[in-house]
Amino acid sequence: MQSPNRRTFLRQSSSLALASLLPSSLYQRVSFAKTVKAKVHVNFEKPIGKIEPEIYGQFIEYLGRAITGGVVDAKTNQVRKDVLEKIKRLQTPLLRFPGGTVTKIYHWQDGIGPKNLRPVRPNLIWGGEESNQFGTNEFIDYCRLLKTDPFLVVNMNTGTPEEASNWVEYCNGAGNTSFASLRKKHGYPQAHKVKYWGLGNEESAVPDTGRLQDPNKYVEIAWQYAKLMKLQDPNISLVLAGGDTKWNETLIKELHPIADYISLHYYANSKKGQPASLFAHIDTFEKEIVATKKQIHELAPEKVENFNRWYRFPARKKPLKIALDEWGIWENEGKGAYNLEVTYQWFHALGVAGFLNIFQRQADIVGMATWAQTVNVLAPIMTNDKESICQTVFYPLELYRKYCKGTSIVTEVESPALEQLGAENLGILDTAASYDEDTKTLTLAVVNRHPTVAVETEIDFPVAKSLKIFEKHELTATSYTAANTLEKPSQNVVNYQHQKIDNSISSITLAPASITLLRFR
Repeated sequence: MQSPNRRTFLRQSSSLALASLLPSSLYQRVSFAKTVKAKVHVNFEKPIGKIEPEIYGQFIEYLGRAITGGVVDAKTNQVRKDVLEKIKRLQTPLLRFPGGTVTKIYHWQDGIGPKNLRPVRPNLIWGGEESNQFGTNEFIDYCRLLKTDPFLVVNMNTGTPEEASNWVEYCNGAGNTSFASLRKKHGYPQAHKVKYWGLGNEESAVPDTGRLQDPNKYVEIAWQYAKLMKLQDPNISLVLAGGDTKWNETLIKELHPIADYISLHYYANSKKGQPASLFAHIDTFEKEIVATKKQIHELAPEKVENFNRWYRFPARKKPLKIALDEWGIWENEGKGAYNLEVTYQWFHALGVAGFLNIFQRQADIVGMATWAQTVNVLAPIMTNDKESICQTVFYPLELYRKYCKGTSIVTEVESPALEQLGAENLGILDTAASYDEDTKTLTLAVVNRHPTVAVETEIDFPVAKSLKIFEKHELTATSYTAANTLEKPSQNVVNYQHQKIDNSISSITLAPASITLLRFR
């Protein structure tokens, strides 16, 4: 471990992607026990790529209390309004369903039609029984309540290409064919128009019940699925089930003409007694994204040429991108099924902001991301029979989705080393920035990852010197390890402060363990 007295400066290059604060003049007099200095360069002339709205997606699965007891009441099977209102605050543009690993045993026809006739099945993946009361149409209804796009994942294990094709017909068919007519009979005369479809989930995982752990076998079967599904609706977007580097190489090379995304899954955790080690684990994910981006650039040309017209559906129209359709923080000390009801502390929220900064920095290749999951399972929202709470990780998700949009912009950071156990060589600051053309606003997102040290930060715009700060959004908490719990539902450890700033400043002091959005125009 490096000496905490040594002033080590790290240079980080990155792509730019609620109580009132004190007035600006008073804020400058707030003092901290220890303050260090850093500098952020915002390279406005270096755009990285469009920040796709779909990077702010969510995910629900038949797992523990994620749906039954979470999304819907366990006794009445009715949508929980308290949970719905909290999810609405996240403004998610995309919701993934029904899994997850459970897709390997899920048959969509179990979840349609009269509820009293739906079969109860054993959940062979996660345990317990699945009543199928929350099926395709209930999911679509829920998406409509949230004003979000549905993302369905098909069964490539115990299912068949024909079954997947029939599901597309049931959801998107507009004519008088069998499954389109069945949907109409079930009370939905208009097509659901589901755009996003996943071709399986983690099919490379050997311990799972899957049968496609050889990438060449996955390619063969995925072609069959894609053909029948695309023939039902040529406008759907397909997500390949990614894996390790060798697996992805085969999939990208062989399937890129018909796929819009290849998925990566990543769950970070911390070492016991070393909360800051979480940040090192998260930062490693960016290297995996960059490695996959390199594979895509080498193996998947931006435009598909000479696609055989006898496929009878078009090749992809846009460059292949990465779908981070399962990402999150998975500590191994939770409650409930498989210990997945994790209580998130404030340092976990700092980690979530770090993830979101990565997505902005890699906006040229990350086209989609869905936090896993939404309610009770590795979730920003927790429930019991009577009430629900927002965990610490809820708040950066909410804040970023509101303000971090548009085009990502390159930043460079000169920052002291974090020098915390498990993260000795990371910088204290983690940043991303974005420019919203509609509002002519640049948003600089900065995470101070240190638990006790404030950072006096100079902000430099080498080109766009006319930009002036006009507001600041800041999230802090009562401590690094503070958490919101159902035992104290009215106590929120997270403090949100919004400050209007009407004077020019060249530096700002970032509180310890803080998430800050600085807005310029």
